[in-house]
Amino acid sequence: MTMNRFARAAAFLMLSFGAVEQAVAGQLDALQGAWITGGTNCADTFKKVDGTIEFKDRGSSLTTGLIIRGNKIMGPMATCSVERIREEKEYFSAYMSCVDAVMFSDMSVSFQPIDATKFKRFVSDFPEVFVTYSKCEL
Repeated sequence: MTMNRFARAAAFLMLSFGAVEQAVAGQLDALQGAWITGGTNCADTFKKVDGTIEFKDRGSSLTTGLIIRGNKIMGPMATCSVERIREEKEYFSAYMSCVDAVMFSDMSVSFQPIDATKFKRFVSDFPEVFVTYSKCEL
């Protein structure tokens, strides 16, 4: 009987985490895709492999792009999973768990969609310090 309860609890937790991931991904819908900062070129940064966008050379020190797929945000040095989103008036903040080749960390970053092709990324405490990203159409 205890094993049956354990199995049900495990199934509930897996379904709950799946629902949270889907809800977070839903809030990131407007930002799905490949993005670059000013001074870089989409064709130099990304490639399409079997219909999926990937970095051409992710380890390059010149790569400044982001790929947002579901609740994952992949940059040149790390991959982050968005755990929670808090919506504000003009922007939203994402609490993320990130990992790179050496370590892992949690952080909060804010995003302000400008239009369908641009958004700003900044730290909530300092909105005047931001990076603007432009969407790549590959």
